[in-house]
Amino acid sequence: MIKEITITELNATVKIDDLILNARFRLRPSKRIFSRIKADLYFDGHHVKSFYLGIPYYFARREEFPLRSILSLEEISAGAHTIKLEMLGLWHSAGHSDIRETTIEYQPFVKTPMVRAIPIIKKIEGPDIAVVTDEAKKLYREMKERWKKELVARRERW
Repeated sequence: MIKEITITELNATVKIDDLILNARFRLRPSKRIFSRIKADLYFDGHHVKSFYLGIPYYFARREEFPLRSILSLEEISAGAHTIKLEMLGLWHSAGHSDIRETTIEYQPFVKTPMVRAIPIIKKIEGPDIAVVTDEAKKLYREMKERWKKELVARRERW
């Protein structure tokens, strides 16, 4: 089976207490109206966040898509850390997921007595694509349910 999603690049940069994660991925051209993709981010083997990307078909002709995440490394222990990005298409013929890993060396400026296992996500962004958070998914679900109720009410009036 051919991979629908290919992660072409994964770079991590540490600036003070922020981890800037830049990824690029490519989609195989498709006739679907919308390509839905699930991306899972891991830090030292711990799941940090799952987020969903929606890419309209007319953008799939592009060569690559950028995806940028900014994570806060405050209260993270010093040393080498592994970051992993896994991307999977959410359609029945999607094929296998693609995984990329990178390693960073982190030395905090201030040592803290409290240590967390995973960093906090500050921002996830990507031009021309929609990153759907859990709150947005809930809102979309509520809108869809309201639309269905209105449709049934119109049918009953006829």
